[in-house]
Amino acid sequence: MRWLLLAGIPGILLSGLVQEGSKLVPVVVYWWRTGRYIDPKLGLAIGAVAGAGFGIFEAQWAHNTIFASGWTWEAVQTGGVMALAGFWERFFAVAAHTAFTALAGYGLARGWGWQFYLIASFLHAFLNYSTVLTQFGLLSSLQLEIFVAVVAVLATTWALWLRWREPS
Repeated sequence: MRWLLLAGIPGILLSGLVQEGSKLVPVVVYWWRTGRYIDPKLGLAIGAVAGAGFGIFEAQWAHNTIFASGWTWEAVQTGGVMALAGFWERFFAVAAHTAFTALAGYGLARGWGWQFYLIASFLHAFLNYSTVLTQFGLLSSLQLEIFVAVVAVLATTWALWLRWREPS
């Protein structure tokens, strides 16, 4: 089992690199068109909007899958609050997408583009790896939901802290 957990790491890391790179395209285009300069607050904002758009698109896809599997309100009546776990997780996943790309946009604006891109990609991969841990029974569904929420809140707090500490 340990080897399977290790075997999943390259694919998970690659998914973080690809998704964060894709979400960073609008920030890079704006940065490029303005002579390679963006105000750090604007880098945060453009990154946040790009991340939110991607997160909402992904949430729509996930919710489609939930409803296609036959989810109804009866599931909440019989399964309790855990029947809403997919919706809870997507709410925080959108926040995580928003925060990760906002951080990468801030890094690009401050001249630390590749460093913050790698940080955002690693955070994204870290979040994605939690599903592997759940599939192998190392995290329960409830622990997964709490983990996603904590990572999203911490990343959002970091992005907001960077925004508030930048002078106007």
